[in-house]
Amino acid sequence: MKLQLVKHARLLIVLSLLLLASGACSRNAETGTVEPVRNVTLLLKTGTGDYWKTVKMGAEAAAKEFSVNLKVAAPEYEGDAEGQIQLIEQAVRDGMDALVLAANDYAGLGKTVDDVAAQRIPVISIDSEVASSRVRSFIGINNFEAGQKAGNKLIELTGEQGRIAIMGLGAVVKNAEQREQGLRDAISKHPGVHVLRTEYCSADLKRCGELTNKLLQENAEIDGIVALDAVASIGVAAAAEHMGLSGKVKIVTFDSTPEDIEFLQEGVIQATIIQNPFSMGYLGVKHAVDAMNGKKVPEFVDTGTKVIDQENMFWSDNQKLLFPFVQ
Repeated sequence: MKLQLVKHARLLIVLSLLLLASGACSRNAETGTVEPVRNVTLLLKTGTGDYWKTVKMGAEAAAKEFSVNLKVAAPEYEGDAEGQIQLIEQAVRDGMDALVLAANDYAGLGKTVDDVAAQRIPVISIDSEVASSRVRSFIGINNFEAGQKAGNKLIELTGEQGRIAIMGLGAVVKNAEQREQGLRDAISKHPGVHVLRTEYCSADLKRCGELTNKLLQENAEIDGIVALDAVASIGVAAAAEHMGLSGKVKIVTFDSTPEDIEFLQEGVIQATIIQNPFSMGYLGVKHAVDAMNGKKVPEFVDTGTKVIDQENMFWSDNQKLLFPFVQ
């Protein structure tokens, strides 16, 4: 009897070692079979900021629901395309089964994504597109439409004879280019509205503030400014407040950073265009799982935008979007 127990114990140890060697496993809810847990890498533009923390939160919810192992990575600063390439290459070496990518450079990440997809690793793009036909699905907003919304809101604030400025990111990220195109399309429908100045501060907060100071000093007649990304939004608002122009120069921004929300409450900015980063993270992982399972995924999922101002920012639905970490 003792000998049988010893043999049984040895067998359990051997099976456990084999299980560990083959990787973690989970039970498929549909088939009831035990399958290896697959590794999904979520590569963000940067690891800081509430926007990216919310993307991560959505991805973690999906990873738990669909029983995948989520690995989150990001370079130190937004715009670091080379850092993202190195992180992708490391993830492939570590056994990545699918990639959910928020690309820092539309063209610069294209070849790397092609190389990943060539290894039969599904790639899902979120937030910003990448120059690769091998991406299975893009999950984000219609940036052209978002730019139109920003333009229409600013014209509503400045009137049909407005003189405005644009503070953007530049063409490295396709989001920014499409937003600016949408903004200019909206402006073109109002002959009395003129763009006096366009600047690009490349996600550099200090530079955004300096450029805003300069353009306001040199163009005292400016009625309004559109800031097309989160960093530009903070830089523009902070500079306008510092110069004592809160409410005098109408400002429309993008995203819902804590600074942006505070500037909105204080009347430094008049409206902001917000996204749904939780949905981007959640659907990114969900579609990665579907792609790994051989299911067809939609080429584009629009997670939508909303124009938030002082009038509607306290509506319950908008509060959930503005403060996703508050339960």
